[in-house]
Amino acid sequence: MIEEQTTPLEDQATRTDFYLKLASEAEMPTTLAAFYKQDYTTIVDPETGEESTQVEGSPYLVQTTADYAIDVVGVIHKPTGVTLTDADGSECPEMAPLDGWHVNLRLSGDNKRADAEALADYLVDPAPSTPSRVWL
Repeated sequence: MIEEQTTPLEDQATRTDFYLKLASEAEMPTTLAAFYKQDYTTIVDPETGEESTQVEGSPYLVQTTADYAIDVVGVIHKPTGVTLTDADGSECPEMAPLDGWHVNLRLSGDNKRADAEALADYLVDPAPSTPSRVWL
């Protein structure tokens, strides 16, 4: 008798796309801290020669590197099912915002995998079958 072998979850295709939903845009610096950068300036005391670092500016989101790409989608709007007519008689669907602030993350290697997988609490589950924005 030949037994079918199942593939363990670890052996299946590794996720590269992460569809994230945050409560608001204000959550981004905290939630996505691993993808933010802070610039520093080195200062040398002219009398002692001691070096120190000083924070320069605010942390900022690094959206594209060789390891990943981030697409900040923001608020997504979907049709309500109601058709609106403007003054010229043109019809268009009424749109309503969905809850949350949406961010797409695509990994191109494993260097940031642990950081991406740490965002599990923010994953849209199940992943959208027809995302509002897709990678080209």
